Amino acid sequence: MVAYRKVSKERAALKLSLAGTVFVSILGISYGFYVGSNAILLDGMFSLLSMGMTGLSLYTAYLVSKPDDAQFQFGYAHLEPLINVVNGIMILVTCVFAFITGILTIMDGGHNIILKDALIYAVLSTISCFSIYVIEKHIASSVDSELVRVDSQEWLIDGILSAAILIGFISVMICDWLGYSKWNAYIDPILVTTLALFASILPIKVLRRNLKEVLLVAPQDGAQLHVDQVIEALSKEYGFDDYTHHFAKIGRQYDLEINILVKDDYKWPTKRQDYIRQQLWDRLSDELGETWLSVSFTAQERWL
Repeated sequence: MVAYRKVSKERAALKLSLAGTVFVSILGISYGFYVGSNAILLDGMFSLLSMGMTGLSLYTAYLVSKPDDAQFQFGYAHLEPLINVVNGIMILVTCVFAFITGILTIMDGGHNIILKDALIYAVLSTISCFSIYVIEKHIASSVDSELVRVDSQEWLIDGILSAAILIGFISVMICDWLGYSKWNAYIDPILVTTLALFASILPIKVLRRNLKEVLLVAPQDGAQLHVDQVIEALSKEYGFDDYTHHFAKIGRQYDLEINILVKDDYKWPTKRQDYIRQQLWDRLSDELGETWLSVSFTAQERWL
């Protein structure tokens, strides 16, 4: 029941995000072309890209809730970090393209925009983005969802971009008022390059975290330390001759394989082996949550 509520809230959050991205992307792209602002166009493109990735994340949230089957015999948990990696790469490529475009526009002397209409967009977009961010952040914390957490961070970045655009356009008005209108043509491309640099921080962080999971890098955190301590304590308590273990985090699921060397067959009947498995599960499940646990016993060191 708890797992069902988590998936239900995830889907609700991502559906809200999808609806929000449709609105903001259409608003941004149409306004960007209308007022001649590359900064607004970038904001709209960022939202359009998020719309596609949110739809993919929504489908992923459905898949990871399914049990393993004949085709995906280890479940669907590995799709979550994979989707986040694709998401991060797409956003990073967009940021690099926008940065190059902004630099080229500055070198060409900039361009003017329709200021009043641009301000209307900036206000609407800023309010929309921060509102959805707050809602998703709350849901992500309540259900501990990495998918919703990553999506909420995108809304935060998009909200900051929109707020920065709003501040930039206000600065254009101030420049006009102070008699420095000749610099107004550079405001939009400067905003584009600055926002592209700032927005690239999020995909870099997402890639750094999720690539480790895709590459099955052992988590260097409290979970790893807890696993080490539990296995070592059981080894001393029940007299394992030796043991090895392999640990990785894939999306919301941990994968843990433990190989235990027991040379005396008579001391290790099947019931005792199952008892050790139960002990491992009892001591680890609270810390690890969803875990694919495999415990093997062998009398030969070659299988460690």
